[in-house]
Amino acid sequence: MTKSANSEELFILKLNQIILNNLTNEQFSVEKLAEIYGISRSQLHKKLKKALGKSVSQFIREIRLEEAMKMLKQDRLTVSEIAYQVGFSSPAYFNTCFKETYGYPPGEVKFRKHLDKGLTPEKRRSVPFFSKFKKRKIIFLIEFNFR
Repeated sequence: MTKSANSEELFILKLNQIILNNLTNEQFSVEKLAEIYGISRSQLHKKLKKALGKSVSQFIREIRLEEAMKMLKQDRLTVSEIAYQVGFSSPAYFNTCFKETYGYPPGEVKFRKHLDKGLTPEKRRSVPFFSKFKKRKIIFLIEFNFR
């Protein structure tokens, strides 16, 4: 591993740790991350864009969503409780971000757990999972569409 690759890895690990330490803080922002790390907002953006090809806010959101996924798989809290615990101020916005990232809403995680075992992320996205609510009964229709 080259020195620059090693320093980029340490940079990402440190940012990751700072974000995890501030996970429940809804007010945690790009500015606060830069301040804690000790560089300007623009320097942070340039370094992260070079290292990962994504914006700082996207990086923060992805870490929050990864932690949310871990919590959802434990099936101990509601989706709203998890949304607040990972720093989202709105469960509706959390649902939107989660669905954009994973391809299905967070409420379906507990029903998909057994389906996801042994599947690559690409295959996971190709397994449609639909739920319909009818007379207080949940009917799950699972269609396996493997190519």
